[in-house]
Amino acid sequence: MRAFIHSFTVGVFFRDDAAADAVDGARARGMLAKLCDAHEALMIRVGRTLAMNGGSGGRYYREDVVERARTCARATTALVRACCARDGDGRAKNVRAGVGRVWEASKSFVDAPKDAVRAITHRLMRSARFVVDVRNELKTLGAEAEAEAAPTGSDADDDLLFCDDDFDEDEMRRAKAMGAYATACALVLKTLIAPTVRERRARVDALEPMVEACERFRRAVEDVGAGAYPPHDADALKKDIEASVRAAEEMRACAREAGVADEDVEPGFADFVDAAETAKRAAVE
Repeated sequence: MRAFIHSFTVGVFFRDDAAADAVDGARARGMLAKLCDAHEALMIRVGRTLAMNGGSGGRYYREDVVERARTCARATTALVRACCARDGDGRAKNVRAGVGRVWEASKSFVDAPKDAVRAITHRLMRSARFVVDVRNELKTLGAEAEAEAAPTGSDADDDLLFCDDDFDEDEMRRAKAMGAYATACALVLKTLIAPTVRERRARVDALEPMVEACERFRRAVEDVGAGAYPPHDADALKKDIEASVRAAEEMRACAREAGVADEDVEPGFADFVDAAETAKRAAVE
């Protein structure tokens, strides 16, 4: 926050486009020096934070902090350069923009994960949002409201949009089955992720592989969602479902190794496996 305060002072001082020789050089240098000192203090704190989280695990936490530090460094450098421009024409506009970027970069640290487990949870939830999007999209297939109202306006001529009339009876049955499976995928993610959020003592070195498995799970579910639209490829749908199950099994193993109790996961995971078998049968029937 000190960096922003000093950047604001700099912005006020360079609020017009006065020529370089008309600026109080000593005062300007002092202001810029304070801004650089504040930025250096921030970088020292970042360095200490990274050193304290330098052991096994914490990879995603360090990545989040480093990315914010780099953004802040770039914003501060750009602001100093804008202030030091030899030609005063347009300098005030560039300085105002620079102050805004420093503010946004400084503010980003407030939203940074507070520890390694939260950094992992953030990435898991990001993948989960894509899975929920697939579930919500497939839920609309076969809805009575859509069956009664065809697309209007420019959407009616968009060949990329599907309505219920684009599905025959078997295709709609298969698509609804994939929608039910997408719902099961969203539920199993909640089953796997929620205990990790609550378990603050979880081993982060065991949870980190869970992020990669979750991303593979998300991609497989997205492929299932895309395959729900005609023409259907039964073999591809079955392979995508199997890929999602393998990724979910990896996530379950990571959660167990991290210290999450089986009783928090197994009932929901068993329901997911049953849903996957049902979806595979529906894909090939």
